Amino acid sequence: EKATSNICTNSGLCALAFTIHLTLLGEAGFTRLAELNHATAVKTADALAKVKGVTVLNSAFFNEFTVKLSKPAAPVVERLAAKGVLGGVPVSRLIPDDPAVADLLLIAATETVTDGDIAALSRALTEVL
Repeated sequence: EKATSNICTNSGLCALAFTIHLTLLGEAGFTRLAELNHATAVKTADALAKVKGVTVLNSAFFNEFTVKLSKPAAPVVERLAAKGVLGGVPVSRLIPDDPAVADLLLIAATETVTDGDIAALSRALTEVL
């Protein structure tokens, strides 16, 4: 039967892919993946906390945390992108009508993030702040 919506089709495919991935990982693999995600996020937060103009706001998190920048986050993310660095999501993109979040940046770190990625983000943030 033909799909009536690309959104439903994409959601179904994502759910199927996740189910297959989780099944292949098994309980021990899924636990290890969670530990790796958390460790990578902690390493990223620790590195960014050393960058002048960056304050890590969360002391407890899984693999996403928020930082406060010394400049508005949206233009910083654009400048990072121009350098080839994906720097996170400005919170103002998620809460557009609240000026209090203009300098907040949401960062996620997963098992795919390398030490080189963390160093590149730290260097790039140092340059643009």
